[in-house]
Amino acid sequence: MAVGMSRTFENLTYDRREKVVEITLNRPEALNALSIELYDELGEALSQANGDSAVRVIVITGQGRAFSTGGDLKQGERVNKDNPSRFAKVSNRMLSEIVRGEKIVVSKVNGITQAGGLLIVAASDLAIASDQATFKCPEALVGLWEPYSPALLVPQIGAKRAKYMLLASGTIDAGEAERIGLVNQVVPHQDLDRATEELIEKVLKAGPRALREFKRMLNARIGEFDTDCVIQSLSSEEGQEGMAAFAEKRKPSWRD
Repeated sequence: MAVGMSRTFENLTYDRREKVVEITLNRPEALNALSIELYDELGEALSQANGDSAVRVIVITGQGRAFSTGGDLKQGERVNKDNPSRFAKVSNRMLSEIVRGEKIVVSKVNGITQAGGLLIVAASDLAIASDQATFKCPEALVGLWEPYSPALLVPQIGAKRAKYMLLASGTIDAGEAERIGLVNQVVPHQDLDRATEELIEKVLKAGPRALREFKRMLNARIGEFDTDCVIQSLSSEEGQEGMAAFAEKRKPSWRD
């Protein structure tokens, strides 16, 4: 596909080529951890692509060896001082742009995928993964909770598997992710770009309105996300202890 216009952000790259926008999370030194700034930019990039009438497919991927390890816990103290409602707002906007937007969103999962990174995959319409990818929901290990995982994971992989990932913080490999329905296809790492292009070509053969209507109906079961619980989580004694322990590289001290 010919290369079209592109826009540069500080924490991601935005490349438009004909009917496809590819957004690449670009904090490889931090394993593409989702800082407040990256959450904000990703929401803006998705909004821009959703508002472009020529675009039909959005691809999200990561630079380096990680897709994304999720929210940047090193910003934990700052998040609470700045007001946790801001974090709740930017994370909710980002996921809502994926779920509610009319474009078909494809996650090109290149490596380590955790927490908010896994939520991007779960929210996407289609996902193709490298055989090097792994998937984990470690939020509870740092005393945090959010409404997105239960809403997005259970319909895709079932309650017991979702509970294993959320309550036991279990890691699954790419093969298991494909088997349980978290991703559509797993390919050798070196074939990820080619296989993603082949998937995009299949999508682009379909009628644009048909795609929009199917997506709307398929996602209608996903209600509005309760962002109040994100604020409660970040503000809680347990959440603050968990993030502090992570930053200080020690085990958290939980109170029952």
